[in-house]
Amino acid sequence: MKVNAMSETYSLITVLEKLVLFTSLRIDKDTIPDGVYLYEIRGDDYTCGEPVQIAESIMVNHLGTILTTTPIDLPADGNLDIDSDKDVNFMPGDRYTVQEYIDKYTA
Repeated sequence: MKVNAMSETYSLITVLEKLVLFTSLRIDKDTIPDGVYLYEIRGDDYTCGEPVQIAESIMVNHLGTILTTTPIDLPADGNLDIDSDKDVNFMPGDRYTVQEYIDKYTA
């Protein structure tokens, strides 16, 4: 089941040094506002808990969805391999709606 992007709250994480929104849910791409980019993160084959890849769509080992106002440059095949120790940082803290993220981090 995919959920409406605008009705959810998200954690803040960094991915490739970008501050982005994260949820473990699948988001309906039709609910993403203009200027916001959606990517999905693949978890590893063994635990599905370690992020190993970013793509526009992940079918197997979906770890979560990220939203950002800055596009991520994906390679030609559409799958960007990442290092969970260097490229992703899950941070404790407040949760944000998409609009709160846009207002606070892009204004």
